[in-house]
Amino acid sequence: MLSNSVCFSQSNSEPSIKGKLHIDSRWKPVVYLSYIPTFKDMSKMSSQMIIAEAKVDSLGYFSFPVNQLPKSDRLYRIHISKKKAPPASLIIGGEEENHIFFIANPNVNIYISNTDSLGIFNKHKIQGYLPNNDLSSINKIIENRKTESSTDSRIKREFLEKNINSKLRRIADTSSHPIVSLYALNQSNFESTFLENQKFYKNYLKKWKNEDSLYFTEFRTKLPTEENTYIYKFLLIALGFFSLGFIINYLIVPRKKHKQNRILTSLSIQERKIFALLQDGKSNKEISEELNIGISTVKSHISSIYNKLNVKSRKDILNLHL
Repeated sequence: MLSNSVCFSQSNSEPSIKGKLHIDSRWKPVVYLSYIPTFKDMSKMSSQMIIAEAKVDSLGYFSFPVNQLPKSDRLYRIHISKKKAPPASLIIGGEEENHIFFIANPNVNIYISNTDSLGIFNKHKIQGYLPNNDLSSINKIIENRKTESSTDSRIKREFLEKNINSKLRRIADTSSHPIVSLYALNQSNFESTFLENQKFYKNYLKKWKNEDSLYFTEFRTKLPTEENTYIYKFLLIALGFFSLGFIINYLIVPRKKHKQNRILTSLSIQERKIFALLQDGKSNKEISEELNIGISTVKSHISSIYNKLNVKSRKDILNLHL
């Protein structure tokens, strides 16, 4: 693992990932650099993912050499950890979110800075490599999703979500940078919107057919195949029929049952117990013994049950489905 600490100016021409951070006493003065091989690894953290670390000096400066990075663009994460927390600790969401993502390669100069020590990366800049400007724009769009109010109507939330996904697909379609493009699409809930945008995804795969990075390999495995598309359509149709049947069963069939349930509530607690035992086929004697009441009392309750349920025999009781 690499380690480096140096005070420098932003104009330093030597390729590096460097910056200046305002941090308070809650945080260790160390910045960790992790390689993110696929988008599903963005929310993961382990000590094996950390490829370098750099001390933050008394003025807030840190620097990573980039000569050991893979030659082509990759996605990376820097993070800091709280004191007494392990180096591989990730805080997702909230004011104390302790990490940011960016794109880098061995030939770039990237400068990272923040303006607020309370929320380390709430207000930050990533300068020096243009694809990271596009990542920031995508993240701002995603932030709109987080600010949706739970008090908004379902229709409004669905409209906002659809609008956000549409913007992200548009960025994915127009971006010339493969990671930026796929990052936008990965944030657009593409798996749930695939069926209604099949033509878009077909053209998208054609556009990036020569991309063989792990990012695109992961993406292609998540998209349904043409065969699976037909299966999904069939399942959607089947689900529609099932839902229709459920609605019919809920609205029409239960009417008689609801009426019977209202009748059943007219029985006293003791009568309900006896009614359940009658449906189990118990005799008067068995009911008497189980409830510890006299047979004459059992007969009296049964007579009352018959009157309230408008039945004439035990056979009628057995045929009732309440």
